[in-house]
Amino acid sequence: MRANVHSIIPALLLGAAVVLTGCAGDGNTGGGSMGSSASASSDGAPSADLQISILADGTNESDHYSLQCNGAHALETSAHPHAAEACAWVEKEPKILKQPKPDAKIACTEQYGGPAVARVSGTFHGQAVERGFDLANGCSIAQWQSALVLLVLQPGLQ
Repeated sequence: MRANVHSIIPALLLGAAVVLTGCAGDGNTGGGSMGSSASASSDGAPSADLQISILADGTNESDHYSLQCNGAHALETSAHPHAAEACAWVEKEPKILKQPKPDAKIACTEQYGGPAVARVSGTFHGQAVERGFDLANGCSIAQWQSALVLLVLQPGLQ
């Protein structure tokens, strides 16, 4: 049974990424300031220095992770259970660090995933990052699912 769950996860993540593209699409295809593929800055600072806070009940911090990357590679200073995968993923998909713009043309299912929220803050290639996640509707749930390697868990679905 456990092997079946592990074979389904990649398919679910792919599906969530497809949904996220529709829900969070802001016309940014990875270009622009957050789409840079440069590694560490010229002053030796990490290319990504992120703090991830999970508030399972929507109010109180239940988990906190820090992620420092040099390009797609995790630095030893990271306190994140999947640091290597998270750094590689953020470097490949930097648009997930940008708050999606509301789009009236996008229909999201009215499905409530629970009170949990997540906050990602810090810097990525010298640009400030301030990104929130919640489970308020189908689009928000899909966004959280697509960022699962960074957020580590989704309260209520574990």
